[in-house]
Amino acid sequence: MLSEKITTLLKEAGVRRAEEDSEARKKAVGNFTGASQLGWVSDCPRRLCLMRLCPEKAKERDEKMKTRLEEGKKQESLIRADLAYAGLELVHVPRLEWPALKLTGELDDLIVVDGGKYPIDYKTCSSAMFNKISRAQSKEDLIRSPFIWLRHYPAQLQAYMMMTQKRLSALLFKDKEGGAMRLMDIEFDPPYASSLLDGLRYVNDCVAREDPPKAEKKDACDNCGFADFDFPERERGAVSGKIEIVTDEDWLLRLKDYQQLVDAGVAKSAKEFEKLEKEIKEEFRGRRAYVGSHLIESRGYFQTFYDIPEEEKAKYQKQREQFRTSIKLIFDKL
Repeated sequence: MLSEKITTLLKEAGVRRAEEDSEARKKAVGNFTGASQLGWVSDCPRRLCLMRLCPEKAKERDEKMKTRLEEGKKQESLIRADLAYAGLELVHVPRLEWPALKLTGELDDLIVVDGGKYPIDYKTCSSAMFNKISRAQSKEDLIRSPFIWLRHYPAQLQAYMMMTQKRLSALLFKDKEGGAMRLMDIEFDPPYASSLLDGLRYVNDCVAREDPPKAEKKDACDNCGFADFDFPERERGAVSGKIEIVTDEDWLLRLKDYQQLVDAGVAKSAKEFEKLEKEIKEEFRGRRAYVGSHLIESRGYFQTFYDIPEEEKAKYQKQREQFRTSIKLIFDKL
């Protein structure tokens, strides 16, 4: 009873704090595009327009996502403590603004190394995602990532470097489960930065005319709160009932691993494939969901079975519910 009460209060406080932080960010950004969103100019400029023209149309983050964001904020304090313990000086920077381009950003810190001050941004993730990130050797690897949030990080750092007039910055990734950290240099890239600014100017022009680009279906829709607003049929699906949109990075990773095994022609009897398929079916039993580029549908049905001697079957016939699960790739491979 005591533990349940404490757990409930902690959960409610975490969600409340996440909502307050979200509202504070919205107020601070106003009619500007946030640096953390700048990468969307490549994936979907329409989203950036809608965020400024009608933000209320976006789907609210679920409780799990709010809790995850709150945990990320807590981890930032631990990261700063580790950097300070290593003798590194951090300089707090007030919110950055570029009024002429309607661009704003909240840089985590400037880090002092050999007398120079460089933008540094902290990113926390699961162990599975950290392992994926560890394979990336450059910003180009991140930009080519199938995970939209990863490919937007370099754009965010380009924005910070332009607003602080620096030519070098760092991304710090932390495995929030295992505690490991990895740093990656992000250099200022003039052609890339120029393309981002051209995209932002286009967005600003669309917003000024209150005429956002036409909605287009693409893989970015799976991570966009405006997906249901742009494509209401996503909720209707092929059969009755709403379809969930799952953005949990662990399940996005598992479905991508599943598809890689399918594409590689791995036999369904192979242990790795069999284990992964079983996990997916168990997790989505009785559910219909978009998970990244996949649509998973698990429908129940009743099966007749007999648990008595053969001669008595008709007398003691029973039914039990079973589930058939399909896992379909609904977007082209990335």
